[in-house]
Amino acid sequence: MAKNPELIAHQQWLGYVQPIGLVVSTPALLAAQAYINKNIIPEHQRFLECVEPISVNGGTDTVMAVTDFPRFLQEVLDWQAADLISDGNLDSLEVVLPEYGETLRPTYAVKEIEPGDSDNPWLLLIQTVPNGMDLDAVLETDDHKWQASPHARFERLLRETKVPIGLLFNGTHLRLVYAPRGETSGYLTFPVDAMAQVDGRPIFAGLHLLLSAERLFTLPRKQRLPYLLSESRKYQNLVSTHLSEQVLHSLYELLRGFQAADDRCNGELLRQVLKEDPNHVYAGLLNVLLRLVFVLYAEDRGLMPGDS
Repeated sequence: MAKNPELIAHQQWLGYVQPIGLVVSTPALLAAQAYINKNIIPEHQRFLECVEPISVNGGTDTVMAVTDFPRFLQEVLDWQAADLISDGNLDSLEVVLPEYGETLRPTYAVKEIEPGDSDNPWLLLIQTVPNGMDLDAVLETDDHKWQASPHARFERLLRETKVPIGLLFNGTHLRLVYAPRGETSGYLTFPVDAMAQVDGRPIFAGLHLLLSAERLFTLPRKQRLPYLLSESRKYQNLVSTHLSEQVLHSLYELLRGFQAADDRCNGELLRQVLKEDPNHVYAGLLNVLLRLVFVLYAEDRGLMPGDS
């Protein structure tokens, strides 16, 4: 049976960016009719007009970067200048860390157009750091300030302000972070240098799909980014529940098979192991099943050799 082309398109760009943790799932995207733009060339051309080469690693390497972030948001993603709130309007989003003598504060924030029942009026926070700065490297200081990576700092800011969605930007990479309070976080990192290439258009199309002004502000609520992210968690929970039920069912089938084989051998097959460690059979079969699940997942993602 032929696969859904929209499903393949999502699997392609998600495979390129390699999500860390759960951010957005393909079933949630398809259910919301969030499809990749197959004619992304005009938007990609506008993106190329916003990038330029910069030196990194002490001047030894050159990569493409976006040096004017507000311009990129407005000319490529169709945001309005008024969408970006900064300066004195962000006082309510400051997070004081007295133990480190520091205050975390976003560079920009975006308000929710229709806050609904939530007490939090903010849609997402944006943190920009110097061009080329490693988002995951610990910032070491000589004083007693917090020695943490830009990503760790930003995630702390999101959790403390109860704004689960954020963009972390260093000129060369744009990272979409999802950190709902009380849950594990996840993030997608979009490399500017890769998106500037022709074969990087699927990555750019994925970025445009999630962060365009239409996806954030104008589409029906159940097709906007916050809903996609929250629904992805629900889909993942559903998949996990079904998978656990299937594994448990398979485990019982294997146990019954081992029991039947043991009966045919008049109890000689498992006599010794049941005498020394009765739990060994159950634990061993469960271990086998979980390893099989891992192998099947790796095969489905194309991570295993496909030849005979």
